[in-house]
Amino acid sequence: MVVDVGLSRIVWGHGASMGGLAHVVLVAVTVVFALGTLYAWRTGQPMPLPVLCVSGILLMALVADVLSLAVAGRGTGTSAVHAASAGTALTLLTAAAASVALYLLALRHRSGPAPLHTDETGGRGSAIVFVHGLGASGRYWAAVVPRLANRRTVAVDLLGFGRSPKPRRASYDVDCHTDALAPHVPGGSIVVAHSVGASVALRLATHHPGRVAGLVLIAPPAHADAEAARDQISELGTLARLTARDRLAAMTMCGLMCMLRPFAAAVAPLVRRDVPSHVAMDGVLHTWPSYSRTLQRVVIDHRIDDDLAMLGVPLLVLAGSDDPVTPVPDIRDALGRSGAGPEALRVIGGGGHHPTLQEPSLVTAAMEVVATAGAGPSR
Repeated sequence: MVVDVGLSRIVWGHGASMGGLAHVVLVAVTVVFALGTLYAWRTGQPMPLPVLCVSGILLMALVADVLSLAVAGRGTGTSAVHAASAGTALTLLTAAAASVALYLLALRHRSGPAPLHTDETGGRGSAIVFVHGLGASGRYWAAVVPRLANRRTVAVDLLGFGRSPKPRRASYDVDCHTDALAPHVPGGSIVVAHSVGASVALRLATHHPGRVAGLVLIAPPAHADAEAARDQISELGTLARLTARDRLAAMTMCGLMCMLRPFAAAVAPLVRRDVPSHVAMDGVLHTWPSYSRTLQRVVIDHRIDDDLAMLGVPLLVLAGSDDPVTPVPDIRDALGRSGAGPEALRVIGGGGHHPTLQEPSLVTAAMEVVATAGAGPSR
């Protein structure tokens, strides 16, 4: 970049109407931001940061060059040369500025987030869609999907997590996650969801009933109130505990994880020995906005009772008897308040917050119960 600017000064300094190299650079910057505009509109994400930074700095340097040349040309014999090049310079700078403005406009008014990342398998029958919980990804279901070799499966990375887009301005509340998830759920699917994903799946079933034929909810966040939610989600780990109680410390910790993500991913399996290594590694694939807003707006501030009461499809809830994050009594109370009834609940003796990882066969059995017409609890 420095070489380019230096060369353009040499060319300009020798009386050329405008450096050919500067022409090329300005056109290149214009094209980069024009393509960046298309990228932002289609994906809902900004350009990669290195491309954005280099292009922006280069553009500002060239603008400064043009201004300095205009000032230097006053009262000298080169003023006519600069006057003759003014049209070309102004045209190129205007095009570059317009491309930057369109790019910023695309970021501000983009229509929505990009499609979520999914891992899919082919098969017969209704699709089975898997929705993970907080700080996880579609790979959370790696022990379950192989047991369904003859079924179509879709394992989704929720918005802001795993390999899905992570827009900074997204609200990451239940409706935001639901709107992002809905296009990836074929009509008549059985949706299997864990923890935070259970809240999203419930909202999906009540607001997009044609897409959901049955629900298997695993450890749904049925906290009685916000204070109980803060106490119980602290059991998820250090980041969850800090996010609920000390946001500044949590933001610092999350920021360091993002800056050192490859290192954090490598260390995660050593820290989280209660889950498989791939689940632990994917636990760092999020941002502070996606993690903190999801935790606050989908767990702490949100109650699942209304969606449970409106549900009109077969439902089965799995809960570990020893789960400290979503205790069985809270889930039973929520089912009672909504009218779902205790028959929708299956308690896994000795199970914790991750029965999918501990007893995947119980999860596949629950799917079959819900998928079989008339065989599972229905509303």
